[in-house]
Amino acid sequence: MERNPRLLDIACGTGWAVSYASRVAKGHGEFYGVDISSKMIDKAEANFARYGNLHFFRANADSLPFDDGFFDYIICTNAFHHFSNPDQVVREAYRVLKPCGRIYILDTTADSSIIKMLDRLSKKIERSHVKIYSTQEYQSLFQRAGLNYSNGESIVFFIKIHVGEKSE
Repeated sequence: MERNPRLLDIACGTGWAVSYASRVAKGHGEFYGVDISSKMIDKAEANFARYGNLHFFRANADSLPFDDGFFDYIICTNAFHHFSNPDQVVREAYRVLKPCGRIYILDTTADSSIIKMLDRLSKKIERSHVKIYSTQEYQSLFQRAGLNYSNGESIVFFIKIHVGEKSE
């Protein structure tokens, strides 16, 4: 991690991942979380009010309230399958990343027939579920946005972390 990084957590929920990133960086840097839910942002702010370097905003992932080239890193954990406009979300990530910045998307990945079946079932029973993407689909999403797909590593079972990097 950079010496004093700026990190954004897209769809941060209660802020657990962005607070963890801050602890890993030993408090050095600025850490931001955005979520479309006011309730989640209120919880994140309440949970981490004592941290001066954690900032939370209500925002849609496809229209981020930050300047171009603002972040060194972006994370999105277990939320990408909820985005109705994934191409725009990844384009926005590209826009707010600095040159050589990276995005890390951790989510269930549809590289098996079991997960593809789970995806179809989830669409029927979970109102906010949009789609579980395959590694190939992540590669295409990143490429269309101008990001280099640098890795797709399995974390546990069907959960992978997909890494995209912005060129210099």
